Amino acid sequence: MKRLILLLTIFSISHAAFSQEKETSNKKEIKQILTTFMDCLIKKDSVKFYSLFHNEPTVWVGVFKEKTQQNRLSKDSTKKGNFTSTYQKFFRSIFDTGAYEEKFYNLNIDEDGSIASATFDYSYWKDKKKINWGKESWGLVKIDGHWKIMSIIFSVEFESINPEPIKK
Repeated sequence: MKRLILLLTIFSISHAAFSQEKETSNKKEIKQILTTFMDCLIKKDSVKFYSLFHNEPTVWVGVFKEKTQQNRLSKDSTKKGNFTSTYQKFFRSIFDTGAYEEKFYNLNIDEDGSIASATFDYSYWKDKKKINWGKESWGLVKIDGHWKIMSIIFSVEFESINPEPIKK
């Protein structure tokens, strides 16, 4: 009986350790996708950037935060509070003159091995000047052993309208 309990205990511990290792591996892979995404903006590498996304239509939605939207409305009362795009259009927009970078922090990843969500704070920079900041959320799926981005939704606050609070 003692041997059976010992074997069951060892099995339980090794199973729990394996499960945590797999979760850590998935989170590490997802963190690498975020790092690659940011690196592709700096290097303007469209081939690698496009490979991060699922080949089906993806969701790309930005929503203006209240202070930025109020400022936009003061100049044009017909301005919508959100916009949609595609990752291809976004990437093409950074090919004008200038250096672009996105920084992320306060990353939280929730995944079950097949689907994942990654939420984080971000700031978007052009020529070393912060343009906007907000919260970003990605939906990811694991297809044929590879994580792919299915959706990106984010809030937008213009730094010139409402500077990002200093993080402690």
